[in-house]
Amino acid sequence: MKITPLIAATLALTTTACTGLTPREVQQSLEGAYDVESRYDMTTIAGMFGGFAGGWARPNQAIHDEIIGAVGLQYGSEVAAGFKSVYGTKLMTDINAHLNEAAPPWVMNLQSSLSGVDKQLKTVDMQANWLFVEKDTGEIEATQIFAGVSVFEDPDCPGSAALLCNQIEVTSAELLDSEYPVQVLSSTYVAKDLGKTMSLESHSLDFSYGRLGLYLLTNLILPDNPTEGVGLRDVVLASINCRGLAGRVGGENGLSVNVAGINVGLSLADLIGNCEDSVFGITTRFVDRFDAPLSMNLAGTGGIVDLNRDGRIDELNAGSVAGELELTTLFNGQTEDGPVDGLFTGFRVGDLD
Repeated sequence: MKITPLIAATLALTTTACTGLTPREVQQSLEGAYDVESRYDMTTIAGMFGGFAGGWARPNQAIHDEIIGAVGLQYGSEVAAGFKSVYGTKLMTDINAHLNEAAPPWVMNLQSSLSGVDKQLKTVDMQANWLFVEKDTGEIEATQIFAGVSVFEDPDCPGSAALLCNQIEVTSAELLDSEYPVQVLSSTYVAKDLGKTMSLESHSLDFSYGRLGLYLLTNLILPDNPTEGVGLRDVVLASINCRGLAGRVGGENGLSVNVAGINVGLSLADLIGNCEDSVFGITTRFVDRFDAPLSMNLAGTGGIVDLNRDGRIDELNAGSVAGELELTTLFNGQTEDGPVDGLFTGFRVGDLD
């Protein structure tokens, strides 16, 4: 074949294209900060809040007993026993009448409200900032700092229609500023870049599951008109209305009952104080049951994606974690344990200097 100038030039260009260019390699890096949403399945400990209802002494009985006790302190145990015999039934009738007429239904039946919280906390979404720092050893130090928690408003809604389900969102600041604070969550562990995926080594995630339930109960379920910083005692006192109850029991002049020739009297202020003291007592005993820390030991994997091929990972997807959890109810030392699993996804939000 005769090689013309055009063929020669074409061969020269082809040879240069095949051998003269060196592919540019981009070093992949996970280092940076990511906003991450994680969802945990807490079915293992479903039902625990229903058991806490036993700590809610019925307010009617507590107020009744507090008033009888006040008579005993002023007039002695024998007079108090006589007062209970003569007037105890009427006293309970008046207390019940007030609570049935003036208080919301949950005051006398907290079980249903606690069951609602329990269902909501079977699926818990946590919002967090994950920070990955590459160490000289080649390992990646990962830190999670949690920004908030979400639960489904309707616990039966999640599933195929989960995107259409309303969620209740609570920030870490709101949990810390509550009457019974929930500690901000954080965790440190080791991650590994495996190319198209990453692994998360075994690590512990701890928070007060019980206090989170108490927050939901107090701020989102019980109050008819919740306000910022509302406390459980405030909710109970407002719902029972001790001033109104005292007026129903004794009238504006207080309570006066003749017991075997002895005039037993309690002023309106005394009756209001008795009612408030009983509310403080039952609330404190009830709250103690929610001191229930949860520890999850987790490990997992997830996909990592460099969307613009600049070497920086932009997206964490299809992430999953699994492990064991242990919950301890401190008021009686009982523990519950079992499996736990979760899913996560995240997006890069900034770069390290």
